[in-house]
Amino acid sequence: MVKKLVIAVLAAATSVAAPAASRVRLIYGKGWNKASEDVKKTLESSAFKSAAKGKYIVEFVDWQGGNLPEGNLGSLKVPCIFVVDEKDRCYFVFENIPNDYTAEKFIKAFDKVNQRRKKIEDAGMDTADQCGKLLQSMEMFVGGPKRIISKGFYSDVFDKLVRLDPGDQEGWQRHFKMGDGIELVIKANEFREKGDMAGGARFIDAEMKKPRKHLTREQQQGLLMAKFALYREDASKKDEMMTLLTKVAALDENTFWGTCALGWLNWKGTPPPSTYWGWHQGDFKGPQINAEIKYGVSYAFRRAGEYTIDFEPDGGNINIQSVGLYAGDEEIAVLRKQPFTFKLERAYAGKIDKLVVKGTTGSDTSGKIKIHRQVLRPRKGK
Repeated sequence: MVKKLVIAVLAAATSVAAPAASRVRLIYGKGWNKASEDVKKTLESSAFKSAAKGKYIVEFVDWQGGNLPEGNLGSLKVPCIFVVDEKDRCYFVFENIPNDYTAEKFIKAFDKVNQRRKKIEDAGMDTADQCGKLLQSMEMFVGGPKRIISKGFYSDVFDKLVRLDPGDQEGWQRHFKMGDGIELVIKANEFREKGDMAGGARFIDAEMKKPRKHLTREQQQGLLMAKFALYREDASKKDEMMTLLTKVAALDENTFWGTCALGWLNWKGTPPPSTYWGWHQGDFKGPQINAEIKYGVSYAFRRAGEYTIDFEPDGGNINIQSVGLYAGDEEIAVLRKQPFTFKLERAYAGKIDKLVVKGTTGSDTSGKIKIHRQVLRPRKGK
C-alpha cells in the first residue's frame, strides 16, 4: 500500500483536476509528522483555495515510511510537495517545508516557477539548444540535472533534444547526464591503479575534447579532478597537478570538488593562504605585505553579525596594518585599526569572498587567521 501511494506522486492526473490546472501533491505523515500535518491544513484551507483561483488542485499522499520503489525521487524529506503540470511533468519540488508557510507564500512560490516554465515553453522548443535551455532553467527547482530528465519530470523534452542533436554537438546531453563528475574520477582512478597510463591519457583527452560550454562549475571541476586522479602519483607532473588543484579550488571552493582540491593541496604540503589553515612561509613576503586571502572567507562571513579578525603568527615579527574586505570587485570595508572589528550587514552575508592584507614583516612567518563572530550580546552595564 505504501509503495502504491508513493508511486502516485508521479502518477497520471486525476479526473478532479481542471484541464489547465497544475496538481500540488503533498507527501505528509499522518500521526507521526506534525509539520506535514500543519502544511496539509494550510493547503486544505479556504485561504489557499481562494489564492489559487483554480490554478492549483491539491492532492494528498499519506506516507508512513518504508522503502521507496525503484526509480524514486531520491531522499524524501517530509513534508514534501511536487507540483505537476497538465502533461504530468513535475516542475517544482519543495522539500522540508516550514510549518508556518502561509497560503499566500505557497501560491507565490508556485507561480514564480510556473510562470517561468510557461514563458520558456512559449518561446518554442524547435532546436536542441531551446530544449536544453528549458531543461537547465528548470533543473534548479527539482533537484538537479539528472532528475529533470527522468521519468515524471521532463524526460519527453530530453528525448526530443536527443533526437534533434543525436551526436551531442551542443553538449547539452553531457550537461544533464554527467552528474558531478564522480564517474569520470572513478574511471581515471581505475586506469592509474591498473598501470594503464596510456589508456588513461586517451580517456582524459577524449573527455576534454567533448563540448564543455554547458557544463556546470562543479562538472568542470570534476573533469579536472579526473585528470588529477590519473596523474596524482606521477612525480614528474607534481607542479602541473598542484596548478590544476589550485584552478579547481579557485572555480568554487564550496563544492565537493573544491573542498577536495583544497584538501589535496594541504595534504601535498602546498596549501594556499586561507582561514582554514592560515598562512605559511612564503605567503606573506616582506618587508611589505600585500596578500590576498580567498579560501574560507565566504564561509567565515556566512552570517550577519559583528566580527573580529585576528592574525596569530607562530613566531617572528609581523605588523598587519590594514585588512580590506571585498565582495567580488566591490570594496565593502577597509579596517585600519587593531583589533580588526567589522559589522557585517545581512545583505552581504556569505558574499564577502576576499581579504586583502597589508602590512610589514621582518621575517618570513607562518601563522593562523582567526575570524570570530560575536554570539552573545554584552550585558547591560558591563
